[in-house]
Amino acid sequence: MRASISVGLLLLLLTFGAQAQTKKQLENQRNKLIEQINFTKKQIEEVQRKKAASVNQLVTLRKQIQVRQRLIENYNNDIAITQVQIDNLAELIGSLERDLQKLKAEYGKMLQVAYRNRSNYSNVILVLSAKDFNQAFKRLRYLQQYNEFRQTQVRLINKTQEGLNRRIAQLEQKKVERVSLVAEEETQKTLLGYESDKTNQLVSTLQNNEKQLRKELQEKEAARARLQRTIEDIIRREIEEARRQEAERQRKVGQKPSVTPKTTREEFELTPEAKALGADFEANKGKLPWPVSKGFISESFGEHPHPVLKNVKVRNDGVSIRTAKSAEVKAIFRGEVTAVVSIPGMQKAIIVRHGQYLTVYAHLETVSVSKGSKIETGQTIGSVHFDEEENKAEVQLQVWRGTTKIDPSPWLAKR
Repeated sequence: MRASISVGLLLLLLTFGAQAQTKKQLENQRNKLIEQINFTKKQIEEVQRKKAASVNQLVTLRKQIQVRQRLIENYNNDIAITQVQIDNLAELIGSLERDLQKLKAEYGKMLQVAYRNRSNYSNVILVLSAKDFNQAFKRLRYLQQYNEFRQTQVRLINKTQEGLNRRIAQLEQKKVERVSLVAEEETQKTLLGYESDKTNQLVSTLQNNEKQLRKELQEKEAARARLQRTIEDIIRREIEEARRQEAERQRKVGQKPSVTPKTTREEFELTPEAKALGADFEANKGKLPWPVSKGFISESFGEHPHPVLKNVKVRNDGVSIRTAKSAEVKAIFRGEVTAVVSIPGMQKAIIVRHGQYLTVYAHLETVSVSKGSKIETGQTIGSVHFDEEENKAEVQLQVWRGTTKIDPSPWLAKR
């Protein structure tokens, strides 16, 4: 009986330990999601004080809806785990109750036997009536073990009863917890419905101002193209300079300068140190820190539909990250500053080389590095520009490999 109870309790502890770990992970995730919602909520409130309706407000509101949907899913998963715990506790309580009844029944039989043989005189007779000393010793030892077993049964009954009481209390606590989680989930669903309705109303309002939206889109596209041309020119000059230096080096050592085919003009002539730096950059894909401490991706990489205008595409050469006003912008990896430029519509931009890779940080208000600066991962390189008219602070991050733009999102650590 003792073995079966111990195994049962061990299995319960293992099950609850694993579930507790999962619930802790859900709780941590939930706290991060709530923090994101509070951030976007504050952004929306600030925009509303400035403008009645804007694309910025719409983008932020849609982001909040996405996060709230993940929060609802989080609550749903937590409710499911809590229900499993409730079911497991109910099953264990039933098992403990059955074990307790068996223990009490066995102890009752022992009490009956003890009552019939309650006289110490009969125990003495049992020992003295033995045929020899060995038999007398065995009978005496049996009486002692029987008494010890009775005491053990009492302790086991008490221990089982205590365990049963604890599990019953846990069950009641889990039931209360589940009710609370369900209530929180319903609250989030109500807020989600409200935000969805608000999004539809905002889209309808913005569509009435199509002329202004198209003008803003043209200005944005012109700024994007200017930055792209600037980066490509810088890369081209660097490639040409690197090849000139390599040819000069070959002439000095008496070698015939190699001719690089024009089809590979996007490839850099890298030193062993630069190649190693690029390899380290690649090795950290998916683990690179974000350029700002707080924020969310407000516009993804590549071509995608305009948030309001129908049948209109917008293009982003990197990712746009909405953040707090005056936020510090930090390098996502160590390297060397290739250029610091000013682009109308993009404000200041910093280009950092990491071997064959480049990272670009645009929409900066201030810059704290200069061309040729050696920087470390996480080093502050400037501060984000704040758009007074749109009431937003947004930094753009780009990643290039040679002259090829790549999506920065997979390179950043998950949040």
